[in-house]
Amino acid sequence: MQVVSDGAIVTGGAQGIGRGIAEELLEQGTSVVLADINEESAENTAMELSDRFEAEAIAIHCDVADQGSVRSMVSGATDHLGEIGILVNNAGAAELARTWEMAEEEWRRTIDVCLNGPFLCTKAVLPHLFDNDGGGIVNVSSLNYVAATDGLAHYSAAKAGVSQFTEVVAAEVGRYGVRVNAVAPGSTRTPMTEENGLLKGDIGEEFLNRTPLGRIGEPEDIAKVVAFLLSDYGRWVTGETICVDGGQHIRGLHSYWDVLDEMGAFDE
Repeated sequence: MQVVSDGAIVTGGAQGIGRGIAEELLEQGTSVVLADINEESAENTAMELSDRFEAEAIAIHCDVADQGSVRSMVSGATDHLGEIGILVNNAGAAELARTWEMAEEEWRRTIDVCLNGPFLCTKAVLPHLFDNDGGGIVNVSSLNYVAATDGLAHYSAAKAGVSQFTEVVAAEVGRYGVRVNAVAPGSTRTPMTEENGLLKGDIGEEFLNRTPLGRIGEPEDIAKVVAFLLSDYGRWVTGETICVDGGQHIRGLHSYWDVLDEMGAFDE
């Protein structure tokens, strides 16, 4: 299996799933721009990965919710790499809040990053893919696009939008040789999920109980499927959202809110 491109952009590429995807692409010989709002973290990751792989890793600051920042990032990516054949829309953000308690600013921030971000990045990158006679886009959705849980109305709505956006863009750009797909991770071990306690205690046990393959996912599990979709092996696949969750979608999601509340996570 070979990823077919000399250059890729991965948003939110400094850590977690984005970093895992960047590592997989670099191992395949594809140079990667790590587009991240945390510039220092992206630069540190880029230096580390460039030392490990023959392909180049480059850090570029980007706020995916800001059109000017996205345009500047894409311009910088083409300056560094020349040809861009891959875009992975991975950047995301959300904090738990029940709908009647959710601040409008938190709703808008989550929609901006998780849904408007993929739109702005896709819009900016597509002309380059057209000029290069095709390419691949993978959007990182979430199991939450089909499996709802308390406290994530904003995130679930955004990720459902990402999957539908994936289908529409795939239909629009297939004639230009561009394939567009999405992956929907389930519970995955990242710095964020480890820091916020989502993999520990009762809530971690709930995740395991609802995952037929019996473990928490790792970033490389997601990255392998992304690489497949961007490779010649996936050349006849477009408009799909693939759950990469160890089968977790079969049993659905429990209420994060209820389990965390029982654990005392919201006690003052």
